[in-house]
Amino acid sequence: MIRACIREGFHLANKNIQLVMIRVVVSVLHLLSLVVFLGLPLIAAIVYLGFDLAHAKDMIPFMARNPFDFISQYLGIIGLMLISLFLYLLLSSLLFLYALGGTLGVLKWSAVNMQYTFSLSSFFKEAGGNFSRLVWLISLVLLVMTVVCIGVMITGGIAAAYANTVMGTGSTLEIFISAFALLSTVIFSVLILLAGVVFGVYSLVVLVTDQAGVLDSIGRTYDFLKRTPHAFLYYMVLIAGFIALYTVFYSLQIFVSVIPFIVPLAYTVSVLFQSYLAVILWSSLIVYYVKSTNYPVYTPAYEI
Repeated sequence: MIRACIREGFHLANKNIQLVMIRVVVSVLHLLSLVVFLGLPLIAAIVYLGFDLAHAKDMIPFMARNPFDFISQYLGIIGLMLISLFLYLLLSSLLFLYALGGTLGVLKWSAVNMQYTFSLSSFFKEAGGNFSRLVWLISLVLLVMTVVCIGVMITGGIAAAYANTVMGTGSTLEIFISAFALLSTVIFSVLILLAGVVFGVYSLVVLVTDQAGVLDSIGRTYDFLKRTPHAFLYYMVLIAGFIALYTVFYSLQIFVSVIPFIVPLAYTVSVLFQSYLAVILWSSLIVYYVKSTNYPVYTPAYEI
């Protein structure tokens, strides 16, 4: 079933190849927002600091004598950079989620409706309809993952401290128990992070495919993963395959990037390649979910 779903995922992505171009446009918008929100403030800060660096000999003694005054003098620049970074991350995240909502919606309808054909109007309709629910779902999943990881790390730290207190100082057993507690904390944190990523990815698929609410989607995702444990293996196979493709592709890209006039072309091909693989990933996940849940596939025309 894994091979069949991946093969159908490729077919679904090729059927909606326009989504690749949309992701390329989103990448360009990300680059423009990076220039506007981070590049311009950074240039302004460099220009401002350039005048002060001319008096660097006077700045160093002043900083040593009055560190707080020195920090307050450049607090505006620090604040500007932090605000610019926050605005860039906010805009990029919202843009990514909006495009993701449209991509998942289009792929879902294309997977369950044999007569569906891509159109920009349907993409924007799906993007707008899924956007707010995606924001709340990802926020909730990230919050839970953060709390759980912090809890695991605190537990590991307490266990290591308890071992140090109970076992004495410097003994081999103490070192072993402390190392074991630290290693267990790292392993559990990685496993929780990995499980959270898989759960979050499938919950996005469930939310858009079933058109469910946030909490309902979380419950359905839990039931789906409980009934279909092979979903974890399927996701790992997809990621491993894409990592292998990325490795081969970027090895070739590094090889040809030594030729100056090929660099812009190589960057363009890289963006196209990444966008294409992203669409294949999501289409393969949607195909797997549709097949695993016996989701009804019908043929009437899709109504905008």
